[in-house]
Amino acid sequence: MEQGGVAAARGRAPVSGMATLAALVLGPIQFDRPVWLILIPTLGLLTWWIGRRSLAGLDSKVRWVAFGVRVLVIALISAALGEPATRKTSRDVSVTIVQDLSRSIPRVLDERIDSYISRAREASKKPDDLLGLVTAGVNAYVQMLPSKNAAGLERQFVGATDGTNLAEAVRLALGVIPQDAANRLVLISDGNETIGSLRSAAEHARAVGVPIDVVPVELSYDAEVIVERVSLPATVRGGEVVNVKVVVTATKPTAGRLMLTQNGDPVDLDPSTDSLGSEVVLDAGKNVLSISVPPSRPGAQEFEAEFVPLGVVNTEGFVTAAPADSVVENNRAQGVTFVGREGWVLVVSQTVEESESFRRMLTESDIRHEVITADLMPSSLTELNSYEAIILLNEPAYNFDERQQENLRQYVHDTGGGLLMVGGPESFGAGGWIGSPLEDALPIRLDPPQKRQMPRGALALVIHSVEMPNGVYWGKQVCNAAVDALSRLDLAGIIEVNWSQGVDWVHPLVPLGDRVSIKQAINKLTFGDMQDFGPSLNLALNGLQNADAGQKHCIVISDGDPTLSRSILQQFVASRVSISSVGVFPHSTRDFNTLKDMAEITGGTFYPVNSQAALTTLPEIFIKEAQTVKRSLIWEGDPFSPAIVAAPVESMRGITAVPPINGYVVAADRGGLSMVTLRGQEEDPVAAQWQYGLGRVYTFTSDATARWASSWVAWQQFKAFWEQQVRWTMRPGGDANMRVSTRQDGDNTIVEIEALDSEGERINFANFQARVARPDGSGEGVSIRQIGPGLFQGIIKTEIAGSYVLNMAYKAPGAEGQPAIEGTVQAAVTRPFADEFRDLTDNLPLLRDVASLTGGRVLQWNADTDDLWRRDGLTMPVATRSIWLWLATIAVGVFLLDVGVRRVRIDLRAMALGIMRAVRRGPETKAGQQMDSLHAARDKARQRLVQQASVEDRRRASRKFEAGDVSATGEPVALSGPPQPGEGKAKIVAEKPTGQPGQTDEEGMSRLLKAKRRAQDEFKDEDK
Repeated sequence: MEQGGVAAARGRAPVSGMATLAALVLGPIQFDRPVWLILIPTLGLLTWWIGRRSLAGLDSKVRWVAFGVRVLVIALISAALGEPATRKTSRDVSVTIVQDLSRSIPRVLDERIDSYISRAREASKKPDDLLGLVTAGVNAYVQMLPSKNAAGLERQFVGATDGTNLAEAVRLALGVIPQDAANRLVLISDGNETIGSLRSAAEHARAVGVPIDVVPVELSYDAEVIVERVSLPATVRGGEVVNVKVVVTATKPTAGRLMLTQNGDPVDLDPSTDSLGSEVVLDAGKNVLSISVPPSRPGAQEFEAEFVPLGVVNTEGFVTAAPADSVVENNRAQGVTFVGREGWVLVVSQTVEESESFRRMLTESDIRHEVITADLMPSSLTELNSYEAIILLNEPAYNFDERQQENLRQYVHDTGGGLLMVGGPESFGAGGWIGSPLEDALPIRLDPPQKRQMPRGALALVIHSVEMPNGVYWGKQVCNAAVDALSRLDLAGIIEVNWSQGVDWVHPLVPLGDRVSIKQAINKLTFGDMQDFGPSLNLALNGLQNADAGQKHCIVISDGDPTLSRSILQQFVASRVSISSVGVFPHSTRDFNTLKDMAEITGGTFYPVNSQAALTTLPEIFIKEAQTVKRSLIWEGDPFSPAIVAAPVESMRGITAVPPINGYVVAADRGGLSMVTLRGQEEDPVAAQWQYGLGRVYTFTSDATARWASSWVAWQQFKAFWEQQVRWTMRPGGDANMRVSTRQDGDNTIVEIEALDSEGERINFANFQARVARPDGSGEGVSIRQIGPGLFQGIIKTEIAGSYVLNMAYKAPGAEGQPAIEGTVQAAVTRPFADEFRDLTDNLPLLRDVASLTGGRVLQWNADTDDLWRRDGLTMPVATRSIWLWLATIAVGVFLLDVGVRRVRIDLRAMALGIMRAVRRGPETKAGQQMDSLHAARDKARQRLVQQASVEDRRRASRKFEAGDVSATGEPVALSGPPQPGEGKAKIVAEKPTGQPGQTDEEGMSRLLKAKRRAQDEFKDEDK
């Protein structure tokens, strides 16, 4: 019976709820809560005091035994409450390797490190010693828990490696070390950290008594070129030339070519030559190269500079063939500036016809705009910020990748851009935007309300992705994409081949609800190999036929090699269930045609995927196909005029009535700060708006074409209505002259704003609301404070490589009698590459400090002498095993004995005599039995003689006396002997034997009382 397992005494957490003392050690036993042991003498004395009376009825020996048993019960219970544990000093040593896998360490060293650890294990590891592994990159991960049977170093997921967080790795290693062994950490690194503080983690290791041995990876790049940064003004007025400064550092004089691009297009730096770049010779140290470039267009301008080394320049000025560079990742840098551009709007539409009415409205309203299709959508947040608002006209979600959708959300929330989303059959919930990153930015909920009784859709997914590249990953991705595109009321199920159970539903065809159960099912997919499409398609068809849904659809992803019967396809056709097939790397033309026929016969769509690049489109394919069952989100019927909700909003100023519509995408109210301005059937929101972060969003669930809103196009107030909505969403410009500058300060960037009004006077007491959009997709607020007359400052954390877009909305009091000054200003900060690629040498001093601080060693890569499992200097921990339950169990048994001692009479003397008699009986048993037989025979003979003599006496008496002459009296007389003097006649009286029926009751009771008194007297004599 074990309780608590094995744990180191030093690792035990303090117990709360009662004041505790230090652990008490008594030989091999340790009490973690010794305060409970005070109960032993306290309750022992109390038991003795109470027992003086309660045990008075027992004899002295039994009384002392009962008292001792009761004290033993108290001692056992008190000891159990004291949390006792046995102590055992461990002799094992655990070594946890902390390996730096950042990109500053060449990967060619991995083999050397593995060989070193392997040889060290063979040289010094004992059978019971342990080995573990933790890797360090941007994040730390446990690759192997310390184990006695570790055969080698196994690395799985190591995460991003363009950064080094040694501190996190050391803390993680300290968190997984075993508590029943002595521990060492072995740090293999160049000592260059970009995140955290290794010294702080070493302090923690010293506090817990774990030494850190270091194996330094010595690095030194003699020849290296680093493009430090591209320096640009934060903002540039329209028409001004952009001054680009490229800062390049070289360890040696180096010749090379400088290349520059603007918004992805190369800039001709030397028109006199055919090449686009410019020949440059760098001096050793820092070089600043200045270039003047006219802006290609207003808005965000992104520049990228790259230096291509050609060779080292010797003392004579000639270019040699010696390598001039070692790390290529630090040879390029980016920078962003904003060229004055006010009032531009980006319109995204699938067709020209879709955007015609809007294009005309924007032109007549003098709103500068640009119309594109979704395939030309800007891919970066910086490019999106060239526009004050973005308009999406009937755009489905699958036209944008997830990064673009996240950029749209950040564009509104963090940079203050405006978003206007107009509906259509492929927009909002019907266009797959449910569950997308952009959904959170919309003032309406895309899932239809529960109260709406609308036809549901049913979708069955047949997954056979085991043979495609990264099939497990893509199988889960496509399932998640399709499920996320459906509403909670739609039905969805997943079918696959299980390796052991055959074809079955991984998730039954049921309403999605909160999607928790189907997400769990997706994570449990086993991805078995399918031999025949028949069982899977039959299962899908049966489920879809029985589903209570309006639209029913099936999606199959496979390589096409399972066999297929045409009869099952005809059953799909008869049941009006379509199949869309996705063919991923079919093995042959037959497999290709199998999947193609499957889709064409049933009325679905076939999607061939034959390249690695095409694999990335798989989620978009499944989102698009999921829309097949989303027709239920569209309301179409007789025309009606949406009701205007009476609310004093700027976007509805002057609008008293709107024309009828005959269709829209059904959605639900979001509540909160969202404001609905137009309502449709059953109070559905048709138009809604709200402030989302720094930006504004407006949604219109009908369309802007003749499909659903033919009366709107001819409406006299069409221009006024939509112009108000567009201008309401647009990011405000402002009349102030804001000059923004930035400078790097370690992992931070300091932003300074010089605020001037239109007349050049300094603006004071301005209130800034600022947010920065970070490269990882997150955003955070930035505090801007005034540090001088007309001068404001903020600090941005820029520890991650990439572009940071800062948007600042300001408001300042105007001059006396003048309105407040307000507007927005933007700036961008670019961190070109991770600090991982800036260090040209190792940081051996830091590694030595860590070893010295923790009592570790600086190892020399000698596996035979380094002795990683060295025991010198280690404090062997004491392992403890809890035994409180053992003591508690024994206490219960002794308690029962205590009850027995007081309730059951035990004659200890008789027990002892009986035991002694039984022991002595052994060798004399046979002789004793013979003697007993002789004595029994003798006794029988004597009884016969006595009986015969007795009969003879009675005969003689009967002859001598007559019965009639005798007078019976109550006095006994002798039966023989001479007559007594003075007696006339002899009196013969028959004496009554004891215990005969003639005895009276009084005499019997008297005899019993006398016997009881004699017994009590005997016991008293024994006590004396």
